Amino acid sequence: MNLLNWPFRWLRFVLQYVWLLIESNVIVGWDIVTPGTKMDAGIVRLPLRCSTDLEITLFANLISLTPGTLTLSVQNDPPVLYVHGMYAPDRDEFRAELYEHEAKLLKAMRRDGDPGPIPVAHQTGPEGGAA
Repeated sequence: MNLLNWPFRWLRFVLQYVWLLIESNVIVGWDIVTPGTKMDAGIVRLPLRCSTDLEITLFANLISLTPGTLTLSVQNDPPVLYVHGMYAPDRDEFRAELYEHEAKLLKAMRRDGDPGPIPVAHQTGPEGGAA
């Protein structure tokens, strides 16, 4: 990817994030106004591809701004987030969704548009399984 399409990647990311905000608000709002709940909360340890302070901060804040998710803790070296999800019955699926959002952000932020490979985790997360 070249420098000329960088602004278009930013615009695409912003539109995708706005759609995610709308979708998340509808899901959480519907769960609030209907009887019962579909909430199945969980916490995941998420080793990041984000490498700069700006990338880590932006991703952590975008997670917290999205209804139903919250960044609980940030570690810079190596970059790791602990993320709470209101609707995370399958931790691996939740982690995969977060990695998908991280890739979209990094494609928009990095001039070459390459988010890089998903990091290999060597530690155990708070949910008791391998991260």
